[in-house]
Amino acid sequence: MLATIYEVDPTLENPDDLKNEEVAAAAREQYAKSKSGPLTALAVSFCYLHSSQIVNEDTYELLSTEVNQLAAADSEADMAILKSRFSVPPLLGQVEFVFDLGNWNTNFTPDTGRKYGTCLIMLQYPFSRGNIHVNPSANGSPSSASDPPSINPKFFENQGKLDLDLMSHAVVFAHKISKTHPLATIVRRRVFPEVGADRCMNEVKEWVVQNAITDCHPVGTCAMGGHEGMKRGVVDERLRVYGVRGLRVVDASIMPLQIGAHLQATIYAIAEKGAAMILEDYASI
Repeated sequence: MLATIYEVDPTLENPDDLKNEEVAAAAREQYAKSKSGPLTALAVSFCYLHSSQIVNEDTYELLSTEVNQLAAADSEADMAILKSRFSVPPLLGQVEFVFDLGNWNTNFTPDTGRKYGTCLIMLQYPFSRGNIHVNPSANGSPSSASDPPSINPKFFENQGKLDLDLMSHAVVFAHKISKTHPLATIVRRRVFPEVGADRCMNEVKEWVVQNAITDCHPVGTCAMGGHEGMKRGVVDERLRVYGVRGLRVVDASIMPLQIGAHLQATIYAIAEKGAAMILEDYASI
């Protein structure tokens, strides 16, 4: 995910206003009395676009050629799915754009007296593959729940070069959105990255590498192994952890690949299915 920042119309109500304690206190009081006010508002707009809608035809053909030449880093099945998502048709939402008022980027320092908006750019089907591992305790003893895991997202490594290319083009496209009516009526200028960065794609890529972060929709850390079983994943088709009797995982971590949507509805479905499986197995005892 990337967070590009724009200076916006200062007369608009802005979530950043709530960083002032007096304003925040008044908003809390208003909500307590009438369930109204700034704490009830989520003035956010979002859309999902296919890569062919973000870049021109020639650039899309170049990206498609690179995709088709990729070899699987670990799973042939996963790579086949990722390649199919890049093709046309269908026009799957490969990149999510979200615009909201307020500064969402911790790397950007706002100027006093100015108001800001954020355009979030979120890659839905990354080719980059990271990992997460349990670390041994400092004294060499087995890990406990208090020991933090070792997480390496491996942004833009290996096959992830395509992620970098697409995210960089998405930054340019987001700026195009900001200059289009009706959003252009409230946007004054882009401030992070500086507008001039669009003149050189290498500058855009450098900014992307320095500012990419994770979105709050993580999946895959206990992925379903499928036909490859324990070699590929953590749980089987009934969500049972391989090699551990009586333990299931029932959440977004069982999903081997990211989906082009917010996760909540899918997690509800996983929970319903998991509950049904548990009842079925209990009934068969």
